[in-house]
Amino acid sequence: PPRSTLFPYTTLFRSVVVQSLSRVPPLRDFFLLPANYAHVKSPLVKEFGALLRKMWSPHNFKGQVSPHELLQAVAHESDNRYKIGTQTDPMDFLGWLLNALHAGLGGTRKPGSSIIHKAFQGQVQIKTYKAARADTDADIDVETQLTPFLYLTVDVPPAPLFRDALERNIIPQVPLIACLTKFDGSTFQEMMNGDRRQYVVTQLPQYLIVHIKRFSKNTQQYVEKNPTIVNFPVRNLDLAAYTQLSEEDQAKGVQTKFNLMASTQHDGQPDSGTYRTYVHFKANDQWYDIQDLHVNGVHPQLISVSESYIQVWRRDEEE
Repeated sequence: PPRSTLFPYTTLFRSVVVQSLSRVPPLRDFFLLPANYAHVKSPLVKEFGALLRKMWSPHNFKGQVSPHELLQAVAHESDNRYKIGTQTDPMDFLGWLLNALHAGLGGTRKPGSSIIHKAFQGQVQIKTYKAARADTDADIDVETQLTPFLYLTVDVPPAPLFRDALERNIIPQVPLIACLTKFDGSTFQEMMNGDRRQYVVTQLPQYLIVHIKRFSKNTQQYVEKNPTIVNFPVRNLDLAAYTQLSEEDQAKGVQTKFNLMASTQHDGQPDSGTYRTYVHFKANDQWYDIQDLHVNGVHPQLISVSESYIQVWRRDEEE
């Protein structure tokens, strides 16, 4: 089964990110061979590779590995933004880590210029309908742009303010497919400046990271959490309704179905909760719950009704 990592309690947000990324085969295989990045000077790249080699080493009989050197490299590379002893949002850390590894490997804006972009980069079309001005009757200006992404963010419907007959708080449930309608190419997203946008995915990555946006700040700048349960299948999530593939990709038969590889969930209150990661171990087709030093088997049905926050999906042809 997977190994746990000895992250300090206040930095568990890094552990769930590392556990998730370590399950991605091309990323793992790249970092398991030091020759792939022997020319790189970045301490972050070298220590990330060293940790993955410890986690996957067949000669390491311990159930845990120490990430201390990686934590030091992260603190230095981020100018102490993610220093040891501080807590932060794992999604914020994940976005930073992917970009930092890409830059450390010499990656550029050119597609596929690093293993990070080869694994996770997709493309979304954004169509913006400019807000009409009150002093003109001109047609609404429309702008269309293609934007690369390393993860997709989906919104969760607001939790209801009412309770049931027994005065218990109602925790609503919503399917992930409903959250993904943001990318159906026809649903409008209202912007703060009055603009409206439509999104549709035009290029699917090999491995898709989905960020389920649960946290927001209120008017007093306090972090609030939306506890809505997002239901999803662990296999065969079909994104055909949210993609407009090019003729070339259609001719290649690019698949739109994905299987879940890892899911991070948040437990408890936004300012005092903890994170855990569910990972799929392909060798025995089993799921494991990893939290701190504990690794336990878990039924996949429990994963599909959790307060999932970050998910990593694999395109079907990668099975």
